Amino acid sequence: MSIPSIGIPPLAGIATYEEASVPGYSVDDNVDLMRRYNYVETRLYEISAAFLNPTPEWEVKCALSMHLYLDGEHSQALRKRVSELRRPPLYLDKCPDERLEALMEEALRAKDTIELLTGVYRVIRPALLDAYRRHMEETNPVFDHPTCRLLRIAIQEEEEMIAWGEAALKTLASDEKARATAEVWESHLSAYLRAAGGITGKEETKGDLDLPASRAAEEFVPDMDPKRDWRSGEIYNFHYRANDVYLDEAADWDERVLALMYKRFHEMDVPEMMASILLQTKGKPWEYYRDMARQLWDEARHAMMGEVWFAKYGVDWSRYPNHVGWGMHLNLDRAPLERHVILYYIEQSLMDGKTGKRLEWLIAQRANDPLATFFQDYDWADEVLHAQIGRKWLKPDVGDTKALLNFGREIAARPSPTMEARARTTPQEDWWPRFVKDVLGKESTSQSGIQHSIIPKFEQVASG
Repeated sequence: MSIPSIGIPPLAGIATYEEASVPGYSVDDNVDLMRRYNYVETRLYEISAAFLNPTPEWEVKCALSMHLYLDGEHSQALRKRVSELRRPPLYLDKCPDERLEALMEEALRAKDTIELLTGVYRVIRPALLDAYRRHMEETNPVFDHPTCRLLRIAIQEEEEMIAWGEAALKTLASDEKARATAEVWESHLSAYLRAAGGITGKEETKGDLDLPASRAAEEFVPDMDPKRDWRSGEIYNFHYRANDVYLDEAADWDERVLALMYKRFHEMDVPEMMASILLQTKGKPWEYYRDMARQLWDEARHAMMGEVWFAKYGVDWSRYPNHVGWGMHLNLDRAPLERHVILYYIEQSLMDGKTGKRLEWLIAQRANDPLATFFQDYDWADEVLHAQIGRKWLKPDVGDTKALLNFGREIAARPSPTMEARARTTPQEDWWPRFVKDVLGKESTSQSGIQHSIIPKFEQVASG
């Protein structure tokens, strides 16, 4: 006897009766696999944060910022799904398999950008993608639909991340020596992946597998000293007038917008600084790391705002210094909590309706620059969210808004020994007039910020 039908697709259109009648993964199987996926996603998050500072290529910093955020979102979805599947305690912050841990520890020891990209985008992410696809094929599409839905999103995003990684490797590993480096590291990590039984732990493992010597003999210590490639110029020339110029009412509107777009471009130092907070702040709920990843990715997109504006108007940004002073100083001279408080202190100060983000948006609007106005509109919205994130996570540790702002002022007033030392290694040259002449074809109309000391003040190099 067949089931009565009136021709409408059954089962919400998800599957046929035949497909839905095949038992898939049990609850226990699902939980065990998702714990492994979650572990890999959180370690990929860590790897991206660990390499944001030592990786010199601008484009890789941008991609790591986004991929860190996506890994944080994937982990959040997996954690939520596991919590729904009848298996407390969840053990989501414990390593599910020491063999999987060995693989991720090796990947964390990449020595340069080529090894980083090879390990993440040729070994680990493709293996994770295969595991996700297999899971989708083998679990029941109707009765485990919540798992299928989160995996479908993760699959698409992993595919996009891998495609970017392969394109980047094609460019960077363009000579025989670089290709050999990539091949050796791919073989090294692939051996550890096979020893783990793949991402799922279920793939056949040869008992006599001979693993290459591990690099993870000592505790990993991340490099928090920001690096840039040649396009950022003298990264220790801290002479920086954009913060003064955009507020200078004597300057013409075009120059004030140019200052704003340089400020946006300069914001790569915020993801570099935030990466150190993520790595060195321990024991928070996962939602903390997820929120901070979102903010870090937003800040990278703010840097891209300046980058896109420069591209539209043909500005060769490699001709002007893009210093690392703010992020470098905080990473090397301040504790993680102090860095976060400083970040909040700056963001909250930008909420002032007369002098903060609203003013930046108005400047772009009055200059009749639609693209800059569009960018400042979203920059403003993002910073409101970031101030909320800061209050949410800092109040339990520091106190109310007044206490946070007082602490921020106190931290900002302290000496900057690393900045002072690096400033003495590079001439502190005022390049702003040349920048204005090159981009706008006229002399600078701003007199603000001309007299900077050799050792810059914190406010003169701070992003925002």
